[in-house]
Amino acid sequence: MKEDNNYLNSFEEELEKIKSNTVLSPEYKRKKLILWFIRTLIAVCLYFFSWKYTWVRWSLIVYIPLNLISLISIFGWNIFLNKKINTTRNVIIESEKQIRAFEEE
Repeated sequence: MKEDNNYLNSFEEELEKIKSNTVLSPEYKRKKLILWFIRTLIAVCLYFFSWKYTWVRWSLIVYIPLNLISLISIFGWNIFLNKKINTTRNVIIESEKQIRAFEEE
């Protein structure tokens, strides 16, 4: 029983490390958002100064969706990964309960 608690506690500690050191950390998201803003600002300036060329106007058809996908991914990965972590946590907890119930029988 004590070993099971240790495994569960180590699993929880590992999840907390993942949340603080990866894509889930607020610092990472803030950094990516600032870089996205700078990149978009540079693109807007380039489009403004070279608007007289036809191919530049046509390139907006590609640039705008790619830029929006980039923005969505900055926020979307957090939602997706948090959901996966919570699902995994629930599966582990349910498995732990089943193991304990089996051991008690």
